[in-house]
Order: sequence, then structure tokens, then C-alpha cells
Amino acid sequence: MKALLAIPALILLAACSQPQAAQVYDADHLASSDACFADDRAALLEPGQTLIERGPDGAVRIAHALGGERASYEFFVSQMDETPRQALDAAAADFYRAAGQQHDVTTDAVIYHRATDGTFCAVVRDEATGRALVDAAAAIPAGE
Repeated sequence: MKALLAIPALILLAACSQPQAAQVYDADHLASSDACFADDRAALLEPGQTLIERGPDGAVRIAHALGGERASYEFFVSQMDETPRQALDAAAADFYRAAGQQHDVTTDAVIYHRATDGTFCAVVRDEATGRALVDAAAAIPAGE
């Protein structure tokens, strides 16, 4: 009888001691990025990634690690002139549209995060998608 009770315990012990398989990204194991909501976003991005973050504070934050360079931009849209604000909004919309087309829960090609305050962050690995956003941000005059 004691041997019968020991069998389930041995099965449980064997299952718990098996090496863990690498987690595949899926709905239960989504990709994540430490760069979202960090102070130095660009430093925490992996090579080839671009980030955009928008929140209730009215700021648009863009960071990248493209072509061996890293940079960050911050814009407060309520303080921007109309023309650069429209250019930024158009570039952000294109970025989000491309990210939506590339998103696949089985990869880390696109990572989405939302903070409890409503801030939304998207990180995209595709360099062409990121470059278009970064070029638009870099073209906005300083002080905007």
C-alpha cells in the first residue's frame, strides 16, 4: 500500500526535476522589453529595435538602436506647432500600422506594453519600420 502512495510522489518529483524547455512566445508567454517606461530607453533596446511610447502626460517618446547608433527623442504634442505635430502623428500612425501587420504572439518582432496610467509602448524589431519613425523624429526642429 505504501508503494502505491509513493508512485504519485515519484511522478511529481520526476516532472518537477525535468529541464525546462525554452519558452515560446504565445498568449501566455508574451515577449517583453525592459526599455518601455525606463528612464534611458535607448540604452535598453536590443540592436535593431525602435520604440514609441505615448501617455496621458502628452509626451511622445521615441528611442532606437539602429545602425550601431542609439538615440532618444521626446516631444510634448500640446506644445508643438501644427506642422511638426502633424508630421509626428503621421509617422507614429505609420509605425503603429506596420507594427500591427508584423505582430505575431509567437515571436518578439513586435512587443506591446501598457502601464496602469494608460501609457502605451510599442517596440518593433524591423529596421525599416523603425528607421521611418526615427527619421521623422530627427527632422523635427529642436525645441518642438
